[in-house]
Amino acid sequence: MSIRFGLLVLLAITSSSAAVAAAEPSAPAPSASSTNEARERFQRGVALYREGSFDAALAEFRRAYEIAPNYRILYNLAQVQVERHDSVAALTLFGQYLQQGGNELDAERRAQVERDMQSLRGRVADLTVECNVVGAQLSIDGVEAGTLPLAGPIQVNSGVRQIAVAKPGYQSVSRSLTIAGAQPLRLALTLQPLDGRTATGVPAATTPASQTNAQHSQGGLSAPFWVSAVATGVFAGAAVTFGVVTANKNQQLDDELNRFPMDPQAVENARQAVKTNALLTDVFTGASIVGAVATVYFGLTSSGSKESPPPKAARADRLQLGTSGSTLVLSGRF
Repeated sequence: MSIRFGLLVLLAITSSSAAVAAAEPSAPAPSASSTNEARERFQRGVALYREGSFDAALAEFRRAYEIAPNYRILYNLAQVQVERHDSVAALTLFGQYLQQGGNELDAERRAQVERDMQSLRGRVADLTVECNVVGAQLSIDGVEAGTLPLAGPIQVNSGVRQIAVAKPGYQSVSRSLTIAGAQPLRLALTLQPLDGRTATGVPAATTPASQTNAQHSQGGLSAPFWVSAVATGVFAGAAVTFGVVTANKNQQLDDELNRFPMDPQAVENARQAVKTNALLTDVFTGASIVGAVATVYFGLTSSGSKESPPPKAARADRLQLGTSGSTLVLSGRF
């Protein structure tokens, strides 16, 4: 348990409010039974925190604060969120603690909390999410984060985050992002209606399957070319590998022949190993030569016609990464 947390526990338990009895000025004073329950939950949260059960401690502190709001509990809640690696929640709670504590906080504690907040700011990032559909619901890691368009960037914890946008009548879009702390990021997501129309209400263009297949077959390199090229690379790699092994086995054979006294069985084993690996080297070398010839053939036969550029609609679902000043901009449809 951290030293600062332990000091707060002492303050909260020994203060005249008995940890939670002093409510905010604007809130009605809790009853004696409520105060006792809040105190018990607070102490249970402290015990759970010491045990490392941070999720359970968070629940107890939250319930204690709901029963008898006291700004001191906000500090404990912030500490638990730090341990849970939820820096965004910890920053919010620390800010509320400073605001509600007001003049009751001495300069040293306020300075310490501000230093903690400064450290946490390096673990969060400002994320701007844009969508082509107004009113789409944004969620981060499965938790609702607002309705688009948002008034400004939203703070997210650094790390791998799951960003999702959904709206009835549209196909939901989800994207996994690896976010670095203190790095602004902009993400543009595109929702497509379930009825096949574009987001602007214009019917989406459809292309017959036969026409699509013809377009693919008329431009670019064919699938057999790529299969042949990959196979050739594999065969060539295997030939090189077994060639190296053959050289090593040949060296072992020389060593056995030069050994005194010579072991006939060891010499025979080394000779067989050389023969086996040499044969495999020859087989894969021949296969790579045949593959290379086939690759050239398929490359020549598939480049007879020039591929027409895809329409803009077909390029809409490509992911694009750009920059705007010091901000990374990630756009596209997934």
